[in-house]
Amino acid sequence: MNGHQILAILELIIYATLLLPVTLCTFHYLFKKKQTAWLYLHAFVIAKIAGPAIYLSIATKSNPSRDLQMAAQILYSIALGPLLSATLSFVNSSPSSTQKYGSHHEGNDHSAPTAYIPGAQYQTDQPSYTPLTISPPGKTHKKPSTLLAAFLRLLHPVIVVALVLGILSGIDRAPSSDGTLNKDKYDRGATFAKASGALFLLALVGISIGVAFMFRHRKSLPRVAAYIITCMPVITPLLFLRVLYSLLAAANLDTTDHGGHTTRYNVLNGSWAVYLILGLIPQGLVLLVYTACGVGAWWNERKEIRY
Repeated sequence: MNGHQILAILELIIYATLLLPVTLCTFHYLFKKKQTAWLYLHAFVIAKIAGPAIYLSIATKSNPSRDLQMAAQILYSIALGPLLSATLSFVNSSPSSTQKYGSHHEGNDHSAPTAYIPGAQYQTDQPSYTPLTISPPGKTHKKPSTLLAAFLRLLHPVIVVALVLGILSGIDRAPSSDGTLNKDKYDRGATFAKASGALFLLALVGISIGVAFMFRHRKSLPRVAAYIITCMPVITPLLFLRVLYSLLAAANLDTTDHGGHTTRYNVLNGSWAVYLILGLIPQGLVLLVYTACGVGAWWNERKEIRY
């Protein structure tokens, strides 16, 4: 068993473990709060389970089918797309209409706690503000501009195009069952891979710009989005590492005109240490942070409703 097979088993363990909390968050936030980011994140987890599973199945065969090789190549290459789409959706979340200072109630106008004053009058005519109120009533956070929201929405088609190019690249670069390659198709697939990586980088730069502007407005966003944007100074460098790996893998594909490139960045048969540092760890940590934010926001909502 080689290094890539060990990492594939490790990925299966990691993403299968996180599948349940991500699925629960998807049902909670998608159906109750209409937050589509979790749908993308769920697709990412499924891709990261299917890719290593297929890779392990073909690693034990002397002549694996072309379809399985193509599926593994595509799933490893395009998983970055749903992850960036989820990140973009979190960053571009719609502000809560009733958000107040010190609160993230996502559209539920729970009044702030006040000091207890015995007497019947307090029971029927509670004051709207006391010295123990968390924040003065009516004081809301500034909301991000509609121009910024429009700019972020334009990044979704960029990610979709990058995703499609990644799929086409995997199809063109997949060998036949006997291991032979069509040189013309492979060269075209290498070009598609470079274009896909460049578009992913462009989308991530745009997301980073959005984060820089949205960071000061994060408290006006739904609770889970506010948590995630607060963590973006850590998440963004990890995403750049993952995009860098895709760019290096695409740039070092041998073509008819340019050969002799290093294979260390090949996701299936390159250096397992490079994939571990630039691929597995960054995207695994990003998913872990997103899942922790989702579960934490859900737990805090339940505590507020209970008390």
